[in-house]
Amino acid sequence: MELVEKMDRSNLLSLANTWILCAIFLVFASVYGFSFERGGLNSFSGVDSQALESSDPTRNAVINGQAALTYLFSVACILPFIKPVWRELRRNALIFSVLGWAILSVVWSDIPSTSAINSMRMAINLILVLYLFERYSANDIQKLIMLVGCVAAAGSILMVLAFPRYGLQSRGLEALGAWEGIFGQKNMCGLEMLILLLPAFFVKLTGNYAKILRGGYVITVLIIIAMTRSAGAWVVSSLCVAFVALLKLTTRMPRKDAAVVVIAIAGAGAAAGFMVLANYDTLMYALGKDPTMTGRTVLWAGLIRLALNRSIFGYGYLAFWRGLNGPSRYIALQMNWLGLAGAESGPLEMWLELGIIGLLLYVAVF
Repeated sequence: MELVEKMDRSNLLSLANTWILCAIFLVFASVYGFSFERGGLNSFSGVDSQALESSDPTRNAVINGQAALTYLFSVACILPFIKPVWRELRRNALIFSVLGWAILSVVWSDIPSTSAINSMRMAINLILVLYLFERYSANDIQKLIMLVGCVAAAGSILMVLAFPRYGLQSRGLEALGAWEGIFGQKNMCGLEMLILLLPAFFVKLTGNYAKILRGGYVITVLIIIAMTRSAGAWVVSSLCVAFVALLKLTTRMPRKDAAVVVIAIAGAGAAAGFMVLANYDTLMYALGKDPTMTGRTVLWAGLIRLALNRSIFGYGYLAFWRGLNGPSRYIALQMNWLGLAGAESGPLEMWLELGIIGLLLYVAVF
């Protein structure tokens, strides 16, 4: 019976669960809310006002309500499969060690309630992943992610063409007019659309019509990524597409030939890396950036100093960024960016929140 449950479903789009999960994943992809829910921040003064209003409990009422409803539906999807999900959780306990440390961080967190609530959200997110693999085949999960991508792409194009106030970035002279679509920021748009694109390269589809639609989907998403003008998304997208092409090429070759190709490409990649380092400034200017990566290197240096103040345990899960009401005010004032709310670096973010122990757990698991 379990094998039947995990078979590819020809009627995937007719299942109510599919559309519920599509809505859930769209909200997760938006991260901090959709662009049309955060229109007030998409201006020259909007981001700075966000920091000054961070203590206002009604400011994000709609987004918080949306998140609560999303997690409620997530739990409703998980509950019928709670027994097999629990078995998988126990079997993969090491993977969930980071979650355990995040929950434990409530003890020393600067904002215990925030760390507690967001730890529970992380738990639901991870359990939802286990549910997906219990409920759907791997191929159907890829189709589901592509469905989310189709909705996100269509919504983003609609925002750009019909509601440019929300669909185009207007919060500063930097990348003015860049596409952000339904997402809250251009970089987020580029990277989230890339994540939604990747399954298209591996999903198994039947019929020429479906394959043509896949080609149209890939082209559309790549255009959206290009229009975000996000240098980071461009670089990561280029590397991902190159990796996919290499993977498909080598899987069709004899092992010895594939090994030679991989070694040759690795060598070329290493040479390219040295060239990038040797011509770093020129490359940054060519990408429309400055050598500080639009202030990121300055930001990282300041955040490292703050991380060293709480190097072992960190400030608590999602408890560091509090606008001008917490430790983040020092770096926000230093950068003259009152709305600063992220480290622009995953490992550094992890260090700030969960300390060196949390970072080492993450490295050990993943």
